[in-house]
Amino acid sequence: MRPFHDTTSLAHLLGALALLALSQPLTADPRLVPDPQALYWHSAMVRLEVPVIRSEGGRMRHFTEHCSATVITPGPNTLLLSAWHCFEDYAATQGPIQLFAQHSPDTPLPARLVVSGGSMSADWAVLTPLTDTVIGAWIPLSPDPAQRGTRVIAAGFAPTTDSGRTNTHAETPSSRGLMYDPDCLVMAANTRPARSDCVAKKGASGGAILRRTASGSVRVVGVISAGDGASVSYFHPTEALITRIHSLH
Repeated sequence: MRPFHDTTSLAHLLGALALLALSQPLTADPRLVPDPQALYWHSAMVRLEVPVIRSEGGRMRHFTEHCSATVITPGPNTLLLSAWHCFEDYAATQGPIQLFAQHSPDTPLPARLVVSGGSMSADWAVLTPLTDTVIGAWIPLSPDPAQRGTRVIAAGFAPTTDSGRTNTHAETPSSRGLMYDPDCLVMAANTRPARSDCVAKKGASGGAILRRTASGSVRVVGVISAGDGASVSYFHPTEALITRIHSLH
Protein backbone atom coordinates (compact mmCIF):
# COMPACT_ATOMS: atom_id res chain seq x y z
CA MET A 1 0.00 0.00 0.00
CA ARG A 2 1.71 3.18 -1.17
CA PRO A 3 0.90 6.71 0.01
CA PHE A 4 -0.16 8.95 -2.85
CA HIS A 5 2.16 11.85 -2.07
CA ASP A 6 4.76 12.68 -4.72
CA THR A 7 8.40 13.51 -3.93
CA THR A 8 10.45 15.72 -6.23
CA SER A 9 13.93 14.31 -6.72
CA LEU A 10 15.33 13.32 -10.11
CA ALA A 11 16.31 9.82 -9.04
CA HIS A 12 13.05 9.25 -7.19
CA LEU A 13 11.04 10.78 -10.01
CA LEU A 14 12.52 8.58 -12.72
CA GLY A 15 12.07 5.48 -10.58
CA ALA A 16 8.49 6.39 -9.75
CA LEU A 17 7.65 7.11 -13.37
CA ALA A 18 9.09 3.78 -14.45
CA LEU A 19 7.09 1.89 -11.83
CA LEU A 20 3.97 3.83 -12.70
CA ALA A 21 4.41 3.06 -16.40
CA LEU A 22 4.67 -0.65 -15.64
CA SER A 23 1.60 -0.58 -13.42
CA GLN A 24 -0.78 1.25 -15.76
CA PRO A 25 -4.05 -0.67 -16.20
CA LEU A 26 -5.34 -1.56 -19.64
CA THR A 27 -8.75 -0.13 -18.81
CA ALA A 28 -9.53 3.52 -19.46
CA ASP A 29 -8.71 6.03 -16.75
CA PRO A 30 -12.09 7.17 -15.34
CA ARG A 31 -10.74 10.42 -13.90
CA LEU A 32 -11.97 13.75 -15.30
CA VAL A 33 -10.67 17.30 -15.36
CA PRO A 34 -13.20 19.65 -13.71
CA ASP A 35 -15.18 21.99 -15.91
CA PRO A 36 -15.12 25.39 -14.14
CA GLN A 37 -18.53 26.18 -15.59
CA ALA A 38 -20.12 22.96 -14.33
CA LEU A 39 -18.60 22.34 -10.90
CA TYR A 40 -18.50 24.55 -7.84
CA TRP A 41 -16.65 22.38 -5.34
CA HIS A 42 -13.41 22.18 -7.33
CA SER A 43 -12.46 25.67 -6.12
CA ALA A 44 -12.18 24.27 -2.58
CA MET A 45 -9.40 21.89 -3.64
CA VAL A 46 -5.81 23.13 -3.36
CA ARG A 47 -2.40 21.78 -4.31
CA LEU A 48 0.34 21.53 -1.67
CA GLU A 49 4.12 21.71 -1.80
CA VAL A 50 5.79 20.61 1.44
CA PRO A 51 9.57 20.98 2.03
CA VAL A 52 10.94 17.82 3.65
CA ILE A 53 14.29 16.36 4.69
CA ARG A 54 14.94 12.62 4.80
CA SER A 55 17.86 10.24 4.78
CA GLU A 56 18.83 8.66 1.48
CA GLY A 57 21.97 6.59 1.04
CA GLY A 58 23.25 7.69 4.42
CA ARG A 59 22.87 11.37 3.58
CA MET A 60 20.17 13.87 4.51
CA ARG A 61 18.55 15.23 1.37
CA HIS A 62 15.96 17.89 0.60
CA PHE A 63 12.78 17.08 -1.27
CA THR A 64 9.38 18.56 -2.00
CA GLU A 65 6.26 16.52 -1.26
CA HIS A 66 3.39 17.19 -3.67
CA CYS A 67 0.01 16.59 -2.05
CA SER A 68 -3.56 17.87 -2.01
CA ALA A 69 -5.88 19.49 0.53
CA THR A 70 -9.51 20.55 0.86
CA VAL A 71 -10.85 23.79 2.32
CA ILE A 72 -13.34 22.65 4.98
CA THR A 73 -14.31 25.92 6.73
CA PRO A 74 -15.06 29.43 5.47
CA GLY A 75 -12.78 32.38 6.19
CA PRO A 76 -11.50 34.12 8.13
CA ASN A 77 -9.17 31.58 9.81
CA THR A 78 -9.80 29.08 7.04
CA LEU A 79 -8.97 25.45 7.81
CA LEU A 80 -7.86 22.88 5.26
CA LEU A 81 -7.81 19.10 5.57
CA SER A 82 -4.98 16.95 4.21
CA ALA A 83 -3.07 13.74 5.06
CA TRP A 84 -0.58 13.37 7.92
CA HIS A 85 1.99 11.44 5.87
CA CYS A 86 2.49 14.47 3.62
CA PHE A 87 4.09 16.22 6.62
CA GLU A 88 5.86 13.32 8.29
CA ASP A 89 9.29 14.65 7.28
CA TYR A 90 8.30 18.32 7.10
CA ALA A 91 11.28 20.63 7.67
CA ALA A 92 10.05 24.07 8.73
CA THR A 93 13.59 25.42 8.47
CA GLN A 94 13.41 24.91 4.70
CA GLY A 95 10.45 27.24 4.31
CA PRO A 96 6.69 27.22 4.81
CA ILE A 97 4.17 24.80 3.44
CA GLN A 98 2.80 26.31 0.23
CA LEU A 99 -0.80 26.24 -0.96
CA PHE A 100 -1.77 26.76 -4.58
CA ALA A 101 -5.45 27.67 -4.81
CA GLN A 102 -7.55 27.36 -7.95
CA HIS A 103 -8.05 31.11 -8.28
CA SER A 104 -4.28 31.76 -8.27
CA PRO A 105 -2.56 28.51 -9.29
CA ASP A 106 0.83 30.17 -9.87
CA THR A 107 0.92 32.21 -6.65
CA PRO A 108 1.75 30.22 -3.50
CA LEU A 109 0.08 30.99 -0.19
CA PRO A 110 2.17 30.13 2.90
CA ALA A 111 0.48 27.86 5.44
CA ARG A 112 1.19 26.20 8.75
CA LEU A 113 0.35 22.79 10.14
CA VAL A 114 -2.17 23.13 12.99
CA VAL A 115 -2.69 19.54 14.15
CA SER A 116 -2.50 16.03 12.72
CA GLY A 117 -3.35 12.42 13.49
CA GLY A 118 0.35 11.58 13.80
CA SER A 119 0.41 8.19 12.05
CA MET A 120 -0.80 6.27 9.02
CA SER A 121 -3.60 4.83 11.16
CA ALA A 122 -4.83 8.40 11.69
CA ASP A 123 -3.74 9.85 8.36
CA TRP A 124 -5.20 13.33 8.57
CA ALA A 125 -3.84 16.83 9.10
CA VAL A 126 -5.31 20.32 9.46
CA LEU A 127 -3.66 23.41 7.96
CA THR A 128 -4.37 27.11 7.92
CA PRO A 129 -3.03 29.88 5.67
CA LEU A 130 -0.56 32.34 7.20
CA THR A 131 -2.20 35.24 5.38
CA ASP A 132 -5.72 36.67 5.41
CA THR A 133 -6.34 35.48 1.86
CA VAL A 134 -9.84 34.04 1.50
CA ILE A 135 -9.95 31.04 -0.81
CA GLY A 136 -13.70 31.37 -1.24
CA ALA A 137 -15.18 27.93 -1.75
CA TRP A 138 -15.26 25.32 1.01
CA ILE A 139 -16.74 21.85 1.52
CA PRO A 140 -18.12 20.85 4.94
CA LEU A 141 -17.37 17.52 6.58
CA SER A 142 -20.26 15.09 6.48
CA PRO A 143 -21.63 14.14 9.91
CA ASP A 144 -22.73 10.80 8.48
CA PRO A 145 -20.08 8.14 7.84
CA ALA A 146 -19.80 6.51 4.46
CA GLN A 147 -21.09 2.94 4.31
CA ARG A 148 -20.07 0.03 2.15
CA GLY A 149 -21.59 0.64 -1.26
CA THR A 150 -21.78 4.42 -0.87
CA ARG A 151 -21.15 6.15 -4.19
CA VAL A 152 -18.39 8.73 -3.86
CA ILE A 153 -16.08 11.07 -5.77
CA ALA A 154 -12.30 11.00 -5.30
CA ALA A 155 -10.56 14.32 -6.02
CA GLY A 156 -6.92 15.34 -5.82
CA PHE A 157 -4.04 16.86 -7.76
CA ALA A 158 -1.89 14.69 -10.00
CA PRO A 159 0.40 15.01 -13.02
CA THR A 160 -1.61 15.83 -16.13
CA THR A 161 1.19 14.81 -18.52
CA ASP A 162 1.83 11.29 -19.79
CA SER A 163 3.41 9.62 -16.76
CA GLY A 164 4.49 6.67 -18.88
CA ARG A 165 7.18 8.70 -20.64
CA THR A 166 10.33 8.31 -18.56
CA ASN A 167 12.67 10.21 -20.87
CA THR A 168 11.20 13.61 -20.21
CA HIS A 169 12.35 16.28 -17.81
CA ALA A 170 11.06 16.43 -14.25
CA GLU A 171 7.52 17.70 -13.82
CA THR A 172 6.83 21.36 -13.31
CA PRO A 173 4.04 22.59 -11.02
CA SER A 174 2.02 23.64 -14.07
CA SER A 175 1.91 19.99 -15.18
CA ARG A 176 -0.22 19.13 -12.15
CA GLY A 177 -3.94 19.62 -12.15
CA LEU A 178 -7.07 18.65 -10.28
CA MET A 179 -8.39 15.26 -11.39
CA TYR A 180 -11.40 13.41 -10.03
CA ASP A 181 -12.99 9.99 -10.31
CA PRO A 182 -16.66 10.98 -10.59
CA ASP A 183 -18.38 7.75 -9.62
CA CYS A 184 -16.73 5.09 -7.48
CA LEU A 185 -17.72 2.94 -4.51
CA VAL A 186 -16.74 2.52 -0.88
CA MET A 187 -15.75 -1.15 -0.63
CA ALA A 188 -14.98 -1.36 3.11
CA ALA A 189 -16.09 1.33 5.54
CA ASN A 190 -15.38 -0.19 8.96
CA THR A 191 -11.65 -0.76 8.45
CA ARG A 192 -8.86 1.73 9.14
CA PRO A 193 -8.08 2.86 6.57
CA ALA A 194 -11.36 2.52 4.72
CA ARG A 195 -11.18 1.23 1.16
CA SER A 196 -12.72 2.31 -2.14
CA ASP A 197 -12.39 1.35 -5.79
CA CYS A 198 -11.68 4.97 -6.74
CA VAL A 199 -8.78 5.77 -9.08
CA ALA A 200 -6.25 8.27 -7.70
CA LYS A 201 -2.65 8.89 -8.67
CA LYS A 202 0.54 10.28 -7.15
CA GLY A 203 -0.06 13.72 -5.65
CA ALA A 204 -3.65 12.96 -4.64
CA SER A 205 -2.71 12.23 -1.00
CA GLY A 206 -4.67 14.58 1.23
CA GLY A 207 -7.36 14.98 -1.39
CA ALA A 208 -11.03 14.38 -0.70
CA ILE A 209 -13.46 11.50 -0.83
CA LEU A 210 -16.77 13.28 -1.41
CA ARG A 211 -20.36 12.16 -1.16
CA ARG A 212 -23.22 13.83 -3.00
CA THR A 213 -26.21 15.01 -1.00
CA ALA A 214 -29.85 14.84 -2.03
CA SER A 215 -29.70 18.52 -2.99
CA GLY A 216 -26.76 17.95 -5.34
CA SER A 217 -24.04 19.46 -3.16
CA VAL A 218 -21.09 17.46 -1.81
CA ARG A 219 -19.65 16.71 1.64
CA VAL A 220 -16.25 15.37 2.68
CA VAL A 221 -16.38 11.80 4.03
CA GLY A 222 -12.70 10.93 3.82
CA VAL A 223 -9.08 11.97 3.21
CA ILE A 224 -7.23 10.12 0.45
CA SER A 225 -4.34 8.22 2.03
CA ALA A 226 -2.85 5.48 -0.16
CA GLY A 227 -3.55 2.96 -2.88
CA ASP A 228 -2.29 1.22 -6.00
CA GLY A 229 -2.98 4.01 -8.48
CA ALA A 230 -5.22 1.75 -10.53
CA SER A 231 -8.24 0.24 -8.78
CA VAL A 232 -7.90 0.71 -5.01
CA SER A 233 -7.72 3.89 -2.95
CA TYR A 234 -7.61 3.95 0.84
CA PHE A 235 -8.93 6.85 2.87
CA HIS A 236 -9.27 8.04 6.44
CA PRO A 237 -12.95 8.62 7.36
CA THR A 238 -13.59 12.13 8.63
CA GLU A 239 -16.87 12.12 10.58
CA ALA A 240 -14.98 11.75 13.89
CA LEU A 241 -13.04 14.97 13.16
CA ILE A 242 -16.05 17.28 13.18
CA THR A 243 -15.89 18.15 16.90
CA ARG A 244 -12.17 18.86 16.70
CA ILE A 245 -12.58 21.05 13.62
CA HIS A 246 -15.30 23.06 15.37
CA SER A 247 -12.99 23.61 18.36
CA LEU A 248 -10.23 24.90 16.08
CA HIS A 249 -12.48 27.23 14.15
